[in-house]
Amino acid sequence: MPPSYDDEKIRFYYPDHLQLKLVQVIHRHGERTPVKPFLEHVIPPLWNLCHEAKEFQSSILLFQEDKNNQDNLKLGYEQFTYRRIDSHSFPSPGTCAFGQLTDIGRRSMTELGAHFRTLYVDKLKFLDEKLSNDKLLYLRSTNYARTFESLQQLVIGGLYPSQYRSNSYVLKIHTRAFYKETLHQNSKCKRLMTLIKQFGEASKLRYESDLKYLTTQLKPIVNEVKLDSKPSLNEIFDTVTAAKANKIPIPKEFTEEVIDKIDEISTGEWFNGFYETLEMRRLAIGPFIADLRDIILSKVNNIPEAEDLKFAIYSGHDSTLAPLIATFNAFDHRWPKFNSHLILELFESKEEFSSAQDNHYVRVRYNDKILELPACQNDDKHHPKDKSLCTLKAFLTLVDSHIPKDYIRECLDT
Repeated sequence: MPPSYDDEKIRFYYPDHLQLKLVQVIHRHGERTPVKPFLEHVIPPLWNLCHEAKEFQSSILLFQEDKNNQDNLKLGYEQFTYRRIDSHSFPSPGTCAFGQLTDIGRRSMTELGAHFRTLYVDKLKFLDEKLSNDKLLYLRSTNYARTFESLQQLVIGGLYPSQYRSNSYVLKIHTRAFYKETLHQNSKCKRLMTLIKQFGEASKLRYESDLKYLTTQLKPIVNEVKLDSKPSLNEIFDTVTAAKANKIPIPKEFTEEVIDKIDEISTGEWFNGFYETLEMRRLAIGPFIADLRDIILSKVNNIPEAEDLKFAIYSGHDSTLAPLIATFNAFDHRWPKFNSHLILELFESKEEFSSAQDNHYVRVRYNDKILELPACQNDDKHHPKDKSLCTLKAFLTLVDSHIPKDYIRECLDT
């Protein structure tokens, strides 16, 4: 469970002279099954952990195209239709498909939503106690069943369970076409794909001795551990961490020390590039950072369409969070865990200032750890009483440096 906020912390981080105007939450989906079957001789490939998702089992979502807005489809969750996507014969009800949100994942996302309710509804009175205004929330997800379902659990399981919303309320989730999605990397960006490949090749040399160590430790299970072995290091990591998170027994060879080393190398191979180079962050997550910025500016500038909006939630993946936390200096060289989340809070000062930008502050939290961004540590770039509150001007300078001016041109691999 996330940590709770006592009254003293509430008074310090949410003082009377600041008014909370907008919260944006970006989260990884909840605990799931492995995306593909690996290590089947030591870890069972099919898990009986999906009893609460009968209608989602082995299915994907089909969408009716919105002729007026093809990039941002407004969907009533109860109106989705489904079809089979595999030929597995499941031995019993509740057996999960690969990559599916499990009952444990549903529960953890519900708990996360309840945590947000405690803070933003019960303690801060920022959100309404009962959900009746469709414009209060903005919900967005990548086009994967596990991200949709995680978002569903967070909102109508924890943030606004049935007793706190009207019977007529329909959850509306925005999504985008795959190659227009900004919540994950765009594989059509050739320059980004080149950089990812280069960092992958460099990782083979960087972790050569560590991989030999893992080969020795895991010899009873796999013949060799390499970044490109069969299964690869990352495929081993995905299987073992998913099993452990869902309380599936794993072989004794996977000690805490071994798992931590696998975590370090997998994270380095896949995500260190985001930490080390601004260019990779710009190309991987810059367009989504622009989405976050634009919603902030719509509130600051009192755009009528955003007047009622208070809480935006984006349901994504590890690949969504990794470049984001690198951008905000929260990258700890470990893989973002299931249901990890980044929060942006926009505040307006009740004091008089000469401009809207001088009148607003932004705070960033990662898994409830309040961050003090290096870009905001000069005295004129944060609130005089709280270094975690970036001035809006300093925050915009940081995020604007991560937003491509011409994404198509910067993606050219010249």
